[in-house]
Amino acid sequence: MLNVGVGKTYAVPSAAAAVARDGDVIRIAAADYRGDVATWRNNNLTLCGVGGRARLFADGKNAGGKGIWVVSGTNVTIDSVEFHNATVPDRNGAGIRAEHGGWLRVRNSGFFDNQNGILTHNTAGTSLIIEGSEFARSLVAGGLGHNLYVGRIDRLTVTGSYFHEANRGHNLKTRARESIIENNYFMDGPTGTSSYLADFAEGGRVVLRGNLFHKGPNAQNPSAISYGSEGLLHSVNTLAMTHNTMAITRSGGAFLQVRAGTQSVVLKANLFAGTGNQALMVGTYASGNAVQTGNVNALANQIPGAANIASPNFWPNASLQASLTLGSVLDATYVRDTPRPFQLRVLSSARKAGALQSAP
Repeated sequence: MLNVGVGKTYAVPSAAAAVARDGDVIRIAAADYRGDVATWRNNNLTLCGVGGRARLFADGKNAGGKGIWVVSGTNVTIDSVEFHNATVPDRNGAGIRAEHGGWLRVRNSGFFDNQNGILTHNTAGTSLIIEGSEFARSLVAGGLGHNLYVGRIDRLTVTGSYFHEANRGHNLKTRARESIIENNYFMDGPTGTSSYLADFAEGGRVVLRGNLFHKGPNAQNPSAISYGSEGLLHSVNTLAMTHNTMAITRSGGAFLQVRAGTQSVVLKANLFAGTGNQALMVGTYASGNAVQTGNVNALANQIPGAANIASPNFWPNASLQASLTLGSVLDATYVRDTPRPFQLRVLSSARKAGALQSAP
């Protein structure tokens, strides 16, 4: 075990990275660490904040021209660490540059005002797991900042996390073979300028379950979610959406943009609320081929708290609630909802269209 912080064996995380061995636990005291960057090369590491989150500020520094932390070891867990203001000359600076083998698990962590929150490699056989974490305000001067950018890995799993206010880029972009996205918030708010809320650029197997989406009036792209915009490069290319709530306060556009060649699109028990002039689906995929069950169309003003970044509230007003009841359970794997970011609760027996089954 390696202890990091004022008065500890190692004053800063990079000092611990220099001596770490496979299997080490690196405990980083909650504090601000400024201008300290590191590359983690060892396997089976656990890097965790202690007594709260360890807060890393790039202050113009970077590891290997890539970001605040470069993770190249296999099977690494990062817990309770924040990454702030990562920039590099090629404009791909990341809080974490993920070059790992096996899996990388990120829990209870934060990524704020970076060029990219996390940026991964394109290595088959690897996976990224994100739980209970926040990604906000990615920014690239004159370019596109993505809160999360995942390359051609095998599997991306994101649960109970909060993505908001990407600047001109996407809140989430992934090229993974499989992307399982459950119980998260993806939001522009009143001033956010993201392109897509979620971009599944090269298709793959995509499952969106129990998520809450808000596309704001200043969004750069008229579509909220994009599937296959850069081609369908996987053997399985399917999109399944169950019990999501989507609120769009930007005029026009569409909830979904889907590419022809997609093998299936299944939409069950979703709540689609816009300004009254959105299409459900655009793109070259024939929208009539989508399988739809139990979806509800509404107006975004019936979800009055959906644009509130500080305290999101996607619970519909009384008039809309009356139209959301489902006659049956359409997805038996939907077993918890997310009344607030990072909060998961077990569902009661009730089932409604949309991501929330009862008031927050």
